Order: sequence, then C-alpha cells, then structure tokens
Amino acid sequence: MLTQIGAELMDALSIKNPYAFDILTGAKPIEYRTWQPGNTTQFLLVSSQTPSTTDFGLGMANGYALAIVQITAVSPHPDQAGNYSWHVRPMMPITPFPVKGRLHFYEVNETQIQRRPDLIPAMRAFLNNHTDPAGAAFKQQIIDPLTQIGITQMPQKYQRLFKATGSWRSVIQAWHQR
Repeated sequence: MLTQIGAELMDALSIKNPYAFDILTGAKPIEYRTWQPGNTTQFLLVSSQTPSTTDFGLGMANGYALAIVQITAVSPHPDQAGNYSWHVRPMMPITPFPVKGRLHFYEVNETQIQRRPDLIPAMRAFLNNHTDPAGAAFKQQIIDPLTQIGITQMPQKYQRLFKATGSWRSVIQAWHQR
C-alpha cells in the first residue's frame, strides 16, 4: 500500500452489520476471530459494505467508519465461531465517513479520522443505558445520522415499507420472509 511519507496510519477492521453496529452501541462486547490481533490494541471500527445475510443488518450504515474501538483482552475460545474472543469497547467517537473495507486489519490515514472527544461522556452514558438523557448527544450526532444513511442503503422495497409503517418490526418481518 502506498502511503504519504510521514503519514500516521491507524489499523482498521471491517465487520458486517449488525455486528459492527452492535459493537458501536455496546451490545456486542466480544468479537470472535480466528486470529489474534497481534500488537494492535485499538482499531478503527468499519462496517462492511454488505450486511450479514443471516442476521438482520438493514437500516445500519454500511461501508462507514464508526468509532475507535479498544481491545481490552483476548482469550482463546475454541468452541465459538472463532478461535479467539476479542473483548472490545468503543473508546472514541468519530465523525463517520465512508471507507472501502478489506479483509483482516488494514490501514486508514489518520487525517481522515475526525475524533469527537467532546462526545465521550455522552457515548459512555449511552453505552450504559440507551435511554439515559446524558447519552442524547451521542445518539443525535452519531447513531441517528448513521441510521438515516442505513435507511437510504436498504433495498427500495424495505425503504417503502419503513416509510409506510414507520416500523422496524414490519421491515424485520418482511426481511425474514424473503
């Protein structure tokens, strides 16, 4: 990969939705992988361009950098989908931006990453309780815009259904009936 001389790079990892979004919102504290992260202790969480085909991932922005995530521990876990359990947690909100993902870790230029330290308290409040008013800024400035992007990325039939019903339940039911 060609990079600018002197450019700072951050490791990034693409994960399919809904799993990437679940990590962002604190609903998925463990990421299963068949490999260890080596010396990487934090990475740019990127949602893959296409969502999971087995779990509902519609309405979540695909192909976007979501947050900087910390790997707090790695443990062997041979009886799960991967051989290692990466214990992860969002540590730094960022302004989401499009990223073309790759397999394994890859590098993203730091100049593309706009950190949002002003939202750390709101992110922590949101991660502890999604209805906590102290988390409203994180929800309004990060989660809601990502959801709007995700809605525009859904196939037209699901967009129409969501617009007509305003109900994610209807969209999920239709998705399961496909």
